[in-house]
Amino acid sequence: MTAVLLQRESKQARWSRRVAVFAAQVVIISLLLHRFDLLGTKVATNLLGFGALGGLLALALAGISLVRIWGQGLLGGGHAIAGAAIGLALLAGPLWYLPDLLTRPKINDITTDSQSPPQFEQISAIRDKDANPTAYSADELAEIQMQAYPDIRPMVLERSAEETYDLTHEAVTKLDWEIVNERKPDGNQSGQIEAVAKTLLMGYADDIVIRVSAGKGEAKIDVRSASRYGEHDFGANARRIRRLFTEVKAGLEKGERLALDVALAKRAKVSRDQVKRLRELRAKAKKEEQARLAVLREEARAAELKRLTELQLENLRIEQGLALPGIPGVQERIKQPRARASSRDPYKFWEQFGE
Repeated sequence: MTAVLLQRESKQARWSRRVAVFAAQVVIISLLLHRFDLLGTKVATNLLGFGALGGLLALALAGISLVRIWGQGLLGGGHAIAGAAIGLALLAGPLWYLPDLLTRPKINDITTDSQSPPQFEQISAIRDKDANPTAYSADELAEIQMQAYPDIRPMVLERSAEETYDLTHEAVTKLDWEIVNERKPDGNQSGQIEAVAKTLLMGYADDIVIRVSAGKGEAKIDVRSASRYGEHDFGANARRIRRLFTEVKAGLEKGERLALDVALAKRAKVSRDQVKRLRELRAKAKKEEQARLAVLREEARAAELKRLTELQLENLRIEQGLALPGIPGVQERIKQPRARASSRDPYKFWEQFGE
């Protein structure tokens, strides 16, 4: 006969895997339905909380089963490890927000102007009835915000209200916020932009309103960011306002760089035009100088030719025995040798020299 060794399997390990898989399915389905606006935010949040509790339970069951498996030699180690891994994955989200929950104040509405915050207009009409109210409670929120976020203040730019509004609108577009209402500044009326920002994974919607008001030689940007649901924003609204201001500054620096590049290009073009003009002037002056020198050379050549001609005529006259005008005695000097030669007696000449 053959002996068969029977080993028991840990029930806690099997249930750990079952609970973890079920909780993961609940979380995934709630994420997808809420992301495509098929499930309400409060219901989706409750389901996520249920999934986190399921992950915590699966992790606890996995721990118990591993202790029993190690101590009693039971089967089911694979189920326990799978349940523990899925449970940790389900708890990763809540654990990520735990530091903000412990360190950030319980606040869900942040603004740069607590005395006169920008007001929601179009967003108030599209919010659900079970969402947070749009009215800003300065008595409850202003002091808490001042202590927690002292850097959240209005941004003042030395630009016109129209230019500041364009910079802000471009920043909102780059942040991929959905604009639901916009009004450009007109005279004494301030400009306003209302937008909705959604989280990447769950698609939670938070509302933003931006006000651009004109001053003396400057413009001021006031922002208000409010969560639609929940009493704690985990610092998301303050981070959103900082991101907006950072993007506006980046756009401002980009515009300044662009203006500088345009100015430098314009200056370079002016310099090139000036160099080209100088070259043209130099070439023109060189041509004029060459023409003037050519005229002078022709005049000098003509004067030299005239002088040589006159000298040749004078030499010819001298050779022909003609008196030169203005030189007295030349005629007499020419004639005297001839007279002396003619007055000599030829017979005396032959007597002296012989035949």
